[in-house]
Amino acid sequence: MKILAFGEVMMRLTPPHYKLIEQTDTLDLAFNGSGVNMLSSLAHFGYDTTILTTLPANQVGRAAAGTVRKLGIKDELIGYRGDHIGLYFLEMGFGNRPAEVTYLNRLASSFGESTLSDYDLDQAVASADIIHICGIALMLAEGTREVAFALAEKAHKAGKFVCFDFNYRPSLNKENGHEWVKDQFHRMLPNCDLVIGGIRDLTELIDLPVPANLTDEVEILRAVSQVFSEKFDVAYFAGTIRGQVGEQRGIRGFLRHQAEFFVSRPFAVEIYDRIGTGDAYAAGILAGIIEKWTVEKTVDFATSNGVLTHTTFGDSPLIRKEIVEAFSRGELGDVIR
Repeated sequence: MKILAFGEVMMRLTPPHYKLIEQTDTLDLAFNGSGVNMLSSLAHFGYDTTILTTLPANQVGRAAAGTVRKLGIKDELIGYRGDHIGLYFLEMGFGNRPAEVTYLNRLASSFGESTLSDYDLDQAVASADIIHICGIALMLAEGTREVAFALAEKAHKAGKFVCFDFNYRPSLNKENGHEWVKDQFHRMLPNCDLVIGGIRDLTELIDLPVPANLTDEVEILRAVSQVFSEKFDVAYFAGTIRGQVGEQRGIRGFLRHQAEFFVSRPFAVEIYDRIGTGDAYAAGILAGIIEKWTVEKTVDFATSNGVLTHTTFGDSPLIRKEIVEAFSRGELGDVIR
């Protein structure tokens, strides 16, 4: 099974030791992005993965491609143009202080300025069984938006499995109103087989109503996700619900597959690095679909992958499949020898 993702590769700069930017004169540098993160996890599970993107034609772009290869992701569909890469600073949270992300230079990046003419979409679709598109591409720029639409439409017509992650970023949509945003998703969703998101995406972005007689969050999600799946003919809808497990932060995963709807037990979460954990969950869902697991096993595996990814530094998940499976069964000890 071959998986291709279309999305941005970014540079992440992180002050060490939980410092704020104003406290440090050194930074950890890494390259990642939503598509890279998901593919990294799938590559570590043993699947064939490829990134479709554009990088700057300079040493920075070549270094980013080197990181992609190191993660086990194929880079033959990476194009090179321009001089800039999107980058962000991550000030890691600690205790009650949340992590904070500051973006720089994103719209002027090589990916942000790329257009349909920069990609061979026929080759991309022919090379993969599963096509993943990050919703950030819809909001970033007109060029990336049109590539995302064209890729989804071509893949859907070719009978490929299309995965779409809402991944909505209000900071990327300061110029357009709510109806414009809704129209973009309405154009994308009919081409999708798996959609990653949450209840707010369904109710606030595409305006699906919440039944007046429901107050429980799981029952609301069950009802609204059914309407969503039927309205857009989406086979799978998956995401996470964050909350508390006792005094700890917690997370539950959910998956709707046609008439089936399952929510995992609550998992307590220890947070070392929060970024990329949603991409790990999405990768776990795709793994379950590829392996034809039950809905229950798929959700437990995906949630376990997300939980474990909270414990590693960096955006890109690196946990091996057997470790995730052992954790989901409650068989993972303190030391592996």
